[in-house]
Amino acid sequence: MKQVPTGIPGMDQILDKGFTRPSTVLIAGTAGTGKTTFAIQSLFAAAKNSETCLYFSAISEPIAMLSGYMANFSFYDQSLYEDENLIYFDLSHEIMKNKTYDLIDIIDENVEAIHPDRIAIDPITTMDLSLSDSERRQFYFDLFVGMKGWNSLVLVTGEFTEGGVATSPISYVADAIIYLSNELRKGCRVRYLDVLKMRGQDYASGKHVYRITSEGIATYPDPPMTDGATATNIRVSTGIPGLDQLLSGGLIHGTTTLLTGPSGTGKTTTGMHFILEGARKGEPGLIVTFEENAAQLRRNAASFGWDIKSLEEDDMLHIQYPAHEDVYAGESLLRMHDCITEFGVERVLIDSINGFGDFSPDGDGVEYIRKSSRYLKSRNITMVFTNETRDLLGSTKITEGGVSHVTDTVITLRYVEIASELLRAISVLKMRGSAHDAGIHETEITEQGLTVKVDEPSFKRYEGIFSGVPTLTRAEAFDKVFGRRR
Repeated sequence: MKQVPTGIPGMDQILDKGFTRPSTVLIAGTAGTGKTTFAIQSLFAAAKNSETCLYFSAISEPIAMLSGYMANFSFYDQSLYEDENLIYFDLSHEIMKNKTYDLIDIIDENVEAIHPDRIAIDPITTMDLSLSDSERRQFYFDLFVGMKGWNSLVLVTGEFTEGGVATSPISYVADAIIYLSNELRKGCRVRYLDVLKMRGQDYASGKHVYRITSEGIATYPDPPMTDGATATNIRVSTGIPGLDQLLSGGLIHGTTTLLTGPSGTGKTTTGMHFILEGARKGEPGLIVTFEENAAQLRRNAASFGWDIKSLEEDDMLHIQYPAHEDVYAGESLLRMHDCITEFGVERVLIDSINGFGDFSPDGDGVEYIRKSSRYLKSRNITMVFTNETRDLLGSTKITEGGVSHVTDTVITLRYVEIASELLRAISVLKMRGSAHDAGIHETEITEQGLTVKVDEPSFKRYEGIFSGVPTLTRAEAFDKVFGRRR
């Protein structure tokens, strides 16, 4: 037995290095999930890699029609048919004659003559239409026992609901089962791939999102972790002197920080300070934005006198904005991984959890941040992400989705109303492994960005600051009524 590539981007990572050959793999799912595309894409990739491939069509679809559909994908190569690296055989005529057991002989004869490395039977479920339940079980037993002697990787497709797979006799005789589904989420269809069975090898369990694009099927497994995570006390400057002072010298290297607060309090600006400070010190940064595209970020940065375009040209700053109208956690993480490995990224800003939820049909912001944090920590990368709270004043929640437990540091930015004026405030609520300033300090957004007024006790006379409508302390209220005591 040997491991061979699947030919499906991302699938080898899900299956721990690919398919086992020889083995039989059932590609199951309902109509329109991409079963035929999966099988043929795998055959084309194998044929390009000098494998001999054999495709059995079990529906009355001429090779010209099938080729017409597949020619829309970039993996299609007509020369592979012409050079007989990929051979097509039509079984539909025998199926129409209801001569089911003759099919086994026909398939065996072709396999014996060609000795293919990889075979697809598409779909296998049309072969048993004339059989009773007992005959169907016997037919599949005989067919799959014969497959064991072919020394080939055999992909068979079948139209099943997920419940139907479990009760089908094929599920008992196949070595592996991959189920493709097409589920309605937030008003649009999301495609999932789930490995239900895989004999003799490890695999990543659970549902994995996949797309069907002009390049074919692509899956998005979680990026690989490293064993290089270390605990350190090295400080990483935020680029805001006052905030660094509150954090006892800055963020701890390789940790995760949450910036949370209502719109307009300076979360993105604070995150940009963090990224730009690193870039200026020779630490490449990555901004994963779901709020503003690259052009908008450059424009907004320019208003503070920040030239991020030149940092991008020097590969010290990279911006990722969703390439599609929807985005998935695995897809975003893989793009992040590719950038990190290519450019040696040391700082990451994700802006924001709410924006990811808006883009992602199956979006779980907590899960996305949990996976991002785990991956980045494994690479000792310092991460900051933002979250927008709904209430303008007086919110008692750190986040709407409850992600603060996966972070090392939580910094909240709020509005405070004093004398009919809205002021901005900042406070460090949590910082694992370090002492920090627990006070509430005023912030200001200027032409140079965000500043923290550490040495000016703006709110010392007030209490209930984060209620949004603070009141004078008892001592200040007494002095206001009766005059300051001597």
